[in-house]
Amino acid sequence: MKPRFKSAILRHTDSIKRSNLSEITDNIRSRVITTNNDNGYGSNEYIHLNFYDDDNYLSIIKCINGGYRITEDMLKFMLDYNDCLQKHIENLKSCSKKSKSKVKAQSMLSSYHTTRAAQLKTICAFSLEAEYLQARHDAIQEVIDECRTELNRIYSKESSNSSRKHNRTDYIIDSFEAARSALLKLSEKLSKLKEKKTKEDAALLEAKILCENLSYTHGVKESKTEKASNSRKKHEQKLEEIEKDIARFQDEYEQEKKTYRVEARRIYEKCRVLEEERLELIGDTLIKFIKIAYSSENSMQHRAIYKELKSYFKDERDTTEDLNFWAQTYGVYDSTMPLPTKTNQNDDAHDDDDDDDDEEEEEPSAADTTTSSTKPKSEKKQK
Repeated sequence: MKPRFKSAILRHTDSIKRSNLSEITDNIRSRVITTNNDNGYGSNEYIHLNFYDDDNYLSIIKCINGGYRITEDMLKFMLDYNDCLQKHIENLKSCSKKSKSKVKAQSMLSSYHTTRAAQLKTICAFSLEAEYLQARHDAIQEVIDECRTELNRIYSKESSNSSRKHNRTDYIIDSFEAARSALLKLSEKLSKLKEKKTKEDAALLEAKILCENLSYTHGVKESKTEKASNSRKKHEQKLEEIEKDIARFQDEYEQEKKTYRVEARRIYEKCRVLEEERLELIGDTLIKFIKIAYSSENSMQHRAIYKELKSYFKDERDTTEDLNFWAQTYGVYDSTMPLPTKTNQNDDAHDDDDDDDDEEEEEPSAADTTTSSTKPKSEKKQK
């Protein structure tokens, strides 16, 4: 392939890379949007319940305690990524070793001088890339270890089993239970009163039926009728007292519910701070992870390898020199014969590649482009 044609392909490839950058960005954004749409809650035991009813405050307790497993899952996918990275590192090292041995074992008749050295130089880049990747792997491992240390500080190990719970769990539960203790007592009283009312309703109904039956029965003693009537009145009076007690305790219960709601909200705000700490830990760890895994420093490292190799090829590798070396080595030319001079093809190709580098490294910024486009026509003509 001719050098100029090769340079044209490089330019075309570079333009494809630049156009693909916007496509990659759009692709990432669309994936993020799709992911966000999947963030709706699935079925769980508290999803449609009121936080302030019964013992539904346990939802925030389970939320906080469940945060340990969620954070561990995040660390797991980071570890999986690092495992893949480590395998790639080992593959690069193995590839470098095998490739170097293969080139060194090649016949010196066909593999020689600067082109042979250029191949070995390129193979050395595999090991250098592996070093860069190893540094990235180790940095990610530090992030994982740092997060896990903080996670273990926040979540203590339960003595009964291997599971973990937030170190403030017991305090939070005690706070909620203390806040709703008065409400629970009133609830128990109301429950007992309602049971009594149910029994009294049944007793009153029986007394009414008895009175009605006696009124239709001939020859019943008056004392018996009077006794049944007194029993009915007694049940009616007792039922009325129970209903008054229920109404009174119901008012107290409703008032206590408001008090509990205020106190439960205050305790929740404390839980919110604890949950915020855990969410921030996840967010900060993710930022650190992507900064190491996908930052521009990675591309700069590859760029440095490329520039080093390119500089070496430009200064050290020369086809004409290789051809002359071979001809001298195998006696085609002797020391008295003038050697063919170097061609300009390689230099032209290098110049074209340098132009590509300049285009890539010195692209005008958006601000420069705007300034240039808004200059008066007279200024452009003067130039």
